[in-house]
Amino acid sequence: MALRILHTSDWHLGHRLYGRRRDAEHEAVLRWLLDLVCAHAVDVLMVCGDVFDTGAPSAAAQEQYYGFLQELRQTGCRHAVILAGNHDSPSFLAAPKGLLRALGVHVITAPQPLVLTTAHGDPELAVAAVPYLRERDVRTAMPGARLEDKAAAWVRGVAAVYAEVMRSARSMAPQAPAVALG
Repeated sequence: MALRILHTSDWHLGHRLYGRRRDAEHEAVLRWLLDLVCAHAVDVLMVCGDVFDTGAPSAAAQEQYYGFLQELRQTGCRHAVILAGNHDSPSFLAAPKGLLRALGVHVITAPQPLVLTTAHGDPELAVAAVPYLRERDVRTAMPGARLEDKAAAWVRGVAAVYAEVMRSARSMAPQAPAVALG
């Protein structure tokens, strides 16, 4: 049986445009997303960063997010993988991690391998989950280095993180398909 995956990103819940709240727009998009999940029998929803527009989201933005995740569970979607983005606070997203896990939601705030399983515990997808990487996450300080050398070190560092996390994910579920997410 095919595994149906829906990839999204950059929801920016709580965003204001020229001081105007966009809650109704966000609600419409989340409703559309739930309809899409149902219509296509999505098994895994992936959200690659920027769930919120700020590291300290409003109560209304949090209500939209948690309400969406609760409704997602009712659709038959078995897993949601949420990665922290550059607008998100990793510690804020991680705070309810244990509770969200009971809903099949995997919150990722640091690079890590993840294996999604069937209801019987069989591996169905290996995930190399890499949230937003900051420069300090992938390379050390290079005082006096040329910009080109710093950029090259950044690219090597990011590639190394993805390679290591993918290697770990594949080793945890060698027979399952694998996807890099970030």
